[in-house]
Amino acid sequence: MAPRRKEPTPTEVDSGSDAELNFSIDYKPSTSIPQAMESIDRWKSKRAEIQKGIDKDYTEKLTGIKNKIKKHYRDEAQEMTNHQQQQIQRLIAALEKRIACEEKIRNRIDSLRDDCDHMAMLMNAIYAGRKEAAAQSAKAANPSQSKN
Repeated sequence: MAPRRKEPTPTEVDSGSDAELNFSIDYKPSTSIPQAMESIDRWKSKRAEIQKGIDKDYTEKLTGIKNKIKKHYRDEAQEMTNHQQQQIQRLIAALEKRIACEEKIRNRIDSLRDDCDHMAMLMNAIYAGRKEAAAQSAKAANPSQSKN
């Protein structure tokens, strides 16, 4: 079972209402309406000055925050641009290296093709020379067949 709530004492109950109704005994209302209006005007002007100060502080802080945000954005954009330029430079270097490798491969293939052409020409010359030498040997060995 839940414990019972403590009942407030009569002084606690009355103390809240005392705070609301506590008037200063020394208070003497101003008898002069012009003085009261002048006092009200002074407080209004003081309040307006304070509000202007608050508005000025707010505007300055807001401007400061906006400038920080703009600076941060510029810094981030510059950093991103630098990073992208570095990536482009690395990509260009890689492409140049690849092109150089492909050029070397093409040169090697052209060189091998020329070597193959030379070897084919040499083999054809050897084959033709041996064929002719074999034909001459055959003629020398069989003079009777060459007459027929």
